Order: sequence, then C-alpha cells, then structure tokens
Amino acid sequence: MKHLLIVGRPGVGKTTLMKRLVQSLRSRPIDGFLTEELREHEQRVGFWLSPLDGRQMLLAHRQLEGTAGHRVGPYRVNVSVLDDIAVPVIQRAMQHAFLLFLDELGKMELCSKRFEQAVQDAFDRGPTIIATAGVAPIPLLTTLKQRKDVELIPLSAANRAAVEEELTTRLQALCAEDEAVRALQQQADRICEMIVTGEALPIDIEIQQAALREDIARLFPEKQGLYQLLYESRFRRLWQQFRHG
Repeated sequence: MKHLLIVGRPGVGKTTLMKRLVQSLRSRPIDGFLTEELREHEQRVGFWLSPLDGRQMLLAHRQLEGTAGHRVGPYRVNVSVLDDIAVPVIQRAMQHAFLLFLDELGKMELCSKRFEQAVQDAFDRGPTIIATAGVAPIPLLTTLKQRKDVELIPLSAANRAAVEEELTTRLQALCAEDEAVRALQQQADRICEMIVTGEALPIDIEIQQAALREDIARLFPEKQGLYQLLYESRFRRLWQQFRHG
C-alpha cells in the first residue's frame, strides 16, 4: 500500500480525522504522534506534540521562552521536542510499527533538520505512513507529493466523513492482512522447528504442512503459488539437511 498524505486547509479537521483513525486501530501495531491545539480562554495559544504512547509535550506557544530564532507566525517552536521526542518516535516506528501516523508535516515541525531527515528516512525505508499536511508550499512536502509511492488525499468539510469511512476500512483491511501473514509465518516457523528437532513424526509434519496450504488458500487464494516458492522449498531443504543429510 502507498503512503497516504492527507492535505487540507487549517481547521478542516485533519487532526480530528487522525485521532479517529488511531482510535479505530488501537489494537494494531501503530505508532506516531498528533499535533493538538492548546487553547486558553477559547483562544488558540499553542500546540501540543502528543505521541501515541500517551505523552504530551509543548511544541509551540505564543509566549514560549528560550527558543529565539524558531518562530512560525505568532508561535515560538520548541525544537528540542521535535529532536528529542518526535525523532525517536519515528525511529522506533521504523523498527516495530506497521503503520506510522505523522500529524502533521508543517512549518513548525520542519524547523528541525533532524526531524525532516527522520521523515525522509521513514518514507524511504519505514512502515506505511499516514501523514497530514497543509496546502502551503513547503519544499519537503512538494517532494513528498511527487513521489510515486505517495497517495494524496484532499480533505475538505464536504468530504471528510467519506474520507474517514474510506480510510478506516482500508487501514483495518491492511492491518488484518498483515496479521494473517504474521500468523502464516509463525505456522511455517513451527513446521521448520519440527523438522530440525526431529521430535515429530513425518506424518505429523505433513499434517501441519497441509494445514498451512489450506490456510494460505483460504486467506490469499490469489497467492497460492507463493507457497511453493516461499515455504515448500524451505521445508524441503531443511528436511534434506536434518532428516536425510
């Protein structure tokens, strides 16, 4: 699946959409962060960086001290939060997550060169990314929008309900497929262990192989041919090495 870049104007509901997608996928292997408004007396005065692990750090504020030189509009940006929190979250997700949520990729977040590099690395070598961005021209976003592995999803007040429904369905299906693949791999690993240890009878191993074939045919009927290539050849090599070698 391509990376998803959700693009819309400020206030259209990008973060709200991301929150709802995250909530629908809480039991899945996801990681990332949200950028949430900080409001005082019904006025927006700053932004929180909220990793999905439950932490919350002050990313920007109108009266933030000690961050001279990092101003975006009326806000001063705490670049250390990006360097010390957001970057490790991205790096962790590249190792362990199936989906990486990045809300958002904007002028504030891109005050950090380390953050920008981490984002580029994640798009190149990381898991499937669901990111949000505004419509203002920013060099990194222009580059991301031109990538063939990035699908642009315009978000507006008129289509946000439909977009939420579509993305929820797509991401749930993608995660379910990933879980099925992991389960098949575990089955194959158990068969390999049975062959290597020599503790199972040949008939028991054949029963397990037949069960794996049936599961592949049921879950991925269009990919049954991969079984011969990926699994049976592996089992055959191990059998020759440990049972007849």
